[in-house]
Amino acid sequence: MPPSVARFLWRAFAVTALLGLGSARAEAPDLPLGLYPSYPPLDMRDTTTGDLEGFDVDLATALSQRMGMTPRMVETGFAQLIPSLLTGRIRMFFNGMVDTPLRRESVSFVDYLQSGFQFVTLSGDAHAPSSLPELCGRRVAASRVTSVPAELLAWSDRNCAAKKRPPVLLFATENSADARLQLREGRVVAALQDSLTLPWTVEISGHTLQALGEPFHLSPLGIGLPKGDADFTCRVSKAFSALQQDGTYLALIHKWHLPESAALPTQPVPKACTDHAP
Repeated sequence: MPPSVARFLWRAFAVTALLGLGSARAEAPDLPLGLYPSYPPLDMRDTTTGDLEGFDVDLATALSQRMGMTPRMVETGFAQLIPSLLTGRIRMFFNGMVDTPLRRESVSFVDYLQSGFQFVTLSGDAHAPSSLPELCGRRVAASRVTSVPAELLAWSDRNCAAKKRPPVLLFATENSADARLQLREGRVVAALQDSLTLPWTVEISGHTLQALGEPFHLSPLGIGLPKGDADFTCRVSKAFSALQQDGTYLALIHKWHLPESAALPTQPVPKACTDHAP
């Protein structure tokens, strides 16, 4: 073979190899995922290694891999999750955010859990309320960057004001952990938090905390996605449905000791997604 022909074939092979390598990399693109590690056991840090861990971390990893993408966790404050999605800093987020019509004006959701609200008080405290009506007229903590304060005020309207009792006094905190800190320091008599994590909270506290009343107002929690990107939303929906069907989803529910009521039943993939690639 003449040297000129050999050089041509080698260059052609090298170009083809590089293009093939680029295609292989394109099959597993980077997927930046927003998480706020202050929501155990969904989102938190390992106290020994400092690594992100929790139900959301495991589900996000499994979901990304199912979609053929490489997950990259991006620590993002809860209040910055939606802005980070809108600016493209992240492509999706997990943090147990309640799927509401107002939030759907900015982002799309694929629901993945459900949770309600439940009060928590100190165990063994003679001054702690022993029944729900005793909350009326007293200070109760709730995380200001979530929908919990609105739920607390709505509960107060139904159970206090409507029954001619003084309203609950809202004590707004930075997050749920801060709400429980205010409870321990005696600034409030109770805290309102999501029922999804309350069993874990009570257990990790050594049962120095206790639930008061039953969960109320169960609502869906959503994976946040860019609004208007129907193809990507369908890919996420299909991948999540597959994880439900193959048992991965329930296995993670059990691993992180979430209540069975938190699990969503397997739903058919939306008809609008039928023509989209998996």
